[in-house]
Amino acid sequence: MAKAQEKATASVADAIAKTVSEYFGTVGSKDELFSTADGNVFENQGFAKNHATTLEDKNVTPHNKAKAIEVVAEEEVGGAITLNEDQLELLTNGLTKENYIPLKQLADFLKLETPDKKSETIIAALTAYRESL
Repeated sequence: MAKAQEKATASVADAIAKTVSEYFGTVGSKDELFSTADGNVFENQGFAKNHATTLEDKNVTPHNKAKAIEVVAEEEVGGAITLNEDQLELLTNGLTKENYIPLKQLADFLKLETPDKKSETIIAALTAYRESL
């Protein structure tokens, strides 16, 4: 994947994570949201699936309120990366394939570069990151 495309993909993932995080933090009437590859977020899975049929990447990603990742802008923390309690818990005890989506969001948040987006690769990168702390 070209660097520009990787950056664009990370930007979409960051935008989705921020939108989901803001929704759960402010509106929060639903416990689950659904996003599509183009960055749109839906409360209704059917709407998300219908929209995804118009895209090249037809995947719909669920986001659970209990596993939402808080996104904090770098300028808010002076350039340093600060993890919240949920992120620390995920990094400490949640490095399993079942947590793929929040793990992918955490890896994107930490700006970890991986050769691919497979769960094994992301888990290995997060494990290495955890051990470097």
